[in-house]
Amino acid sequence: MTETIRTLGDVGGRLLSQVAVEGKRIFAFADAARILRSKDSDVRWLLSRLVKRRWLRRLEKGKYLVLPLEAGLEGQWTVHEFVIAVHLVQPGYVGYRSALNFYGYTEQVSKTVFVATTRRKQPVQIDGVTYRFVFLSPGKFFGYSPLLIDDVPVNISNRAKTLADCLDHVDYAGGIAEVAKALWTSRQEVNPHHLVETAIKMKNRAILQRLGYLLELLEMVPPEFLEYIRRHISGSYAVLDPLGPAGGRHNSTWRIRANADVQALRESVARPT
Repeated sequence: MTETIRTLGDVGGRLLSQVAVEGKRIFAFADAARILRSKDSDVRWLLSRLVKRRWLRRLEKGKYLVLPLEAGLEGQWTVHEFVIAVHLVQPGYVGYRSALNFYGYTEQVSKTVFVATTRRKQPVQIDGVTYRFVFLSPGKFFGYSPLLIDDVPVNISNRAKTLADCLDHVDYAGGIAEVAKALWTSRQEVNPHHLVETAIKMKNRAILQRLGYLLELLEMVPPEFLEYIRRHISGSYAVLDPLGPAGGRHNSTWRIRANADVQALRESVARPT
């Protein structure tokens, strides 16, 4: 039978007080064991008790969200999904379509939060939101910084790294049309030189091939800049949209198999009148 009375007790009060002093809304089992200095079995019993009494919500194994008094007897309380995301894996940063949406570069609303990390981790579902963890090699894990969300520092990829990541994994951006829209929308905020430098650092030339193709298609940069990008592309062909059909015309300039509707890509960007 589920307990509905939100009694706390001395030990539970000590735990939650110290968690609050440390400025944590989400904490791990290891944090509780460190604070209480008790046997693991006793810590597990206490945490289970606090979950039943609606002082905590278990997010996944070993991760707990502190519920404030405002949550009431039913424990109804939510925090920003980005805050939850960065507590589910370390190191990690919010990226891909989630970062596109954060910066206003896409209108797509997704029930998935994408988190880049150097660890392999299976997706987690919490309150109808799927947290998907994208494994990156250490060489690609850069280009992020902490931003305050609900007074909690959350690592989010910067604008240039967000675009480069989406060109790297088009499927995590919602398709090549969404990447094209994001490039166009961000044109006043992202320096193309910075974007190219970021792509070069990621050491995947398919990023530069897709980038050059789209920049030329959308007429966003002068020819001399396109030539600069061409000096860094691969001799091998890359597919423009991994989510697209198997066919597609081969573009020898960018070594791209253009398996997307080119006219639709041009029309997808909202050009000023």
